[in-house]
Amino acid sequence: MTLSSALAAANSGLATTSRRAGIAAGNIANASTPGYVRRSLRVGEIVLNGQGQGARVLGVDRAQDIGLTRERRQAGASAARADVIARSYTDLNRELGAPGDGYGLFASYQNVESALRELSVTPESPALQNAGANALNALALQLNEQYSVGQAQRLTADNTIARSVRTVNSGLQRIQSLNGQIAGLGGNSGEIAALEDERGRVLDEISGILPIKVIAREFGQIDITTEQGVFLLAGNVFELEFTPAGVIPPGSQLGDGSNILSGLYVGEQNLTPNSDGPFALPSGTLSGLFTVRDVIAPEFLGGLDSLAGDLVARFSDAGVDPTNPAGAPGLFTDNGLALDPNNLAGLAGRIRVNAAIDTSQGGSATRLRDGLGATGTGPVSNSEILNNLLDAFTNSNAAPSGSGLSGSLTSSELAAGISSVIGEARVNADAVATTSLARASALADAELSLTGVDTDAEIQSLLLIEQSYAANARVIQTISDMLDTLMQI
Repeated sequence: MTLSSALAAANSGLATTSRRAGIAAGNIANASTPGYVRRSLRVGEIVLNGQGQGARVLGVDRAQDIGLTRERRQAGASAARADVIARSYTDLNRELGAPGDGYGLFASYQNVESALRELSVTPESPALQNAGANALNALALQLNEQYSVGQAQRLTADNTIARSVRTVNSGLQRIQSLNGQIAGLGGNSGEIAALEDERGRVLDEISGILPIKVIAREFGQIDITTEQGVFLLAGNVFELEFTPAGVIPPGSQLGDGSNILSGLYVGEQNLTPNSDGPFALPSGTLSGLFTVRDVIAPEFLGGLDSLAGDLVARFSDAGVDPTNPAGAPGLFTDNGLALDPNNLAGLAGRIRVNAAIDTSQGGSATRLRDGLGATGTGPVSNSEILNNLLDAFTNSNAAPSGSGLSGSLTSSELAAGISSVIGEARVNADAVATTSLARASALADAELSLTGVDTDAEIQSLLLIEQSYAANARVIQTISDMLDTLMQI
């Protein structure tokens, strides 16, 4: 090897080593940066006339495992869906309460039964009469509030779907822009790694909202499809389409012909979760939100409506209160009206106590004892109607069709049954969410171990780089000394 070739080799070694030191320092500096992927320098040999002439930089590689990343994103989408559903059931279960909690719907039912039972023993007590009227009113208000919670959850899910769709569409536009920048830089530029990191972060955000597949294209670009094969990005962006409802009337359902609730589309392809189409999204935040809006909240509201209908019907029976005209509502009303079996949707939000016993509407609590249609004060010790009311409340009737229960149940048993259904669903949803999260976390840790930065290893690499740099510098110094000696001859 000539002195000039040795000098060239040493200079190339210095340049390569310097670049490698910069890569290692960057890895250490970004070890805690979310989405940062470990870099490494790809080096090749300079060969002239079959002889090695040093080293040259071929490019900057990012540590990655495409298969593991795809699996981790799929697991993350499943965990996101499970989390949305689990939080929905947790909120509903907390609002309902459970037997023994001392609050919530079941507690209100217990309070009504206790108040009627005590009043039937001491019908002359004004305090117990007022307590009975207050307990009945509290139960109606409890149903109203629970219905508001279910409706709010449904509307919140619809609004969140709209925000998530905007996030996905914005992310697709950003990836399209990054695709162009990456293609424009060429394959050997170190700047590509930073752009690919940013693109990976956007892909992670989108994949949590809906499951996606990434297809590599030429010049470092990518296409994106849903897990079922609908293109979201193929050179151009194909945006998700969704129209938020703004207001969701009681009983509204997707596909009921009212067009109040929107599905999810890309062009003519129906991506709506829980639909029968081949492109329905199976996981991701969007799938969970559609499940809340179209399944969980409606079932919860339907259960409340069945409870409200049961209450109105129990106390409207002609044999309960002889003073009440036939066809007139009993202790509970549909906002002052009798029960309409064809208009049960939203009844839990409209149920009210009869104005005849509501002091705020000019009624009197004594009518619990004397009858809703009483024109005057009856015998103070007469408990006949009170016993009828208590029997109506505690008799076992067939469970309403919308309750999801079967068999014959008392009012309190019906409320406890519906609370138990939500409680059991919450437990199951929590178990699924825990399992899904554990799998997603395990895959994320496995990916991090392959693509993340090990600062100890990078520091060791810097020590080796330092030695390599010193060796190349020593070669240059030696060549310089040799040239000086030759010049002195």
